[in-house]
Amino acid sequence: MNRIEKPESLKATARGEIQKLLTTGQWQRGVLYSANTFADLLGVSRTPVREALLELSAEGYLVAHDGKGFRIREFSEKEIRDFFETRRMIELYVIERVVAGLTSAQTEELRRQQQRMRENFKIDDKVAFLEADKAFHIHFIHCHQNQHLTSVMNNVRNLISILGHEAIIREGRAAKVLAEHQAIIDSVEKRDAAQAVAAMRAHLETTENFLIAQIRAQAGT
Repeated sequence: MNRIEKPESLKATARGEIQKLLTTGQWQRGVLYSANTFADLLGVSRTPVREALLELSAEGYLVAHDGKGFRIREFSEKEIRDFFETRRMIELYVIERVVAGLTSAQTEELRRQQQRMRENFKIDDKVAFLEADKAFHIHFIHCHQNQHLTSVMNNVRNLISILGHEAIIREGRAAKVLAEHQAIIDSVEKRDAAQAVAAMRAHLETTENFLIAQIRAQAGT
């Protein structure tokens, strides 16, 4: 006899699949999605799906609309600035400390993720491009070996990924991201911590300003 899958496992599975759709740009902004939609899509009952959606709402990914459904949360300019303030505090701190001690294998992993981004840029696979971009940044945190920072960064990156898909599809931004990443890699290969920090700072600030410009354009300001 097969063991019956626990409801908590169903909720966790549903949450993982729904969050993947969110962070890879497969939800349409402004559209209400019902729990039934995802229950049918995932082939599970409505209850664990609704619980997963409510959990994602509580964490700031979605907004619930009085039993009518859920939509992607819109982020304010202040929230974007807060996200990137957090990223700078973590990523600049980490890259300054890990650059000198990176092994050849760890440096090669950065090149590998950069190559993944190039390949997916060529075939216009925005989802895979963003996944490689996230792996590139998280790799520095892994090298620092601080699980608490990894957890915070994963959460911030996942929230930013909701906007990241829209940012990448803007003409010219993906190519600039590749160039900015290459500047970081060049600094890492020279083991120049100060230059690596400057390159990472420039990359994060450019991305922040790009997203804020998008928000202002959408608001007509």
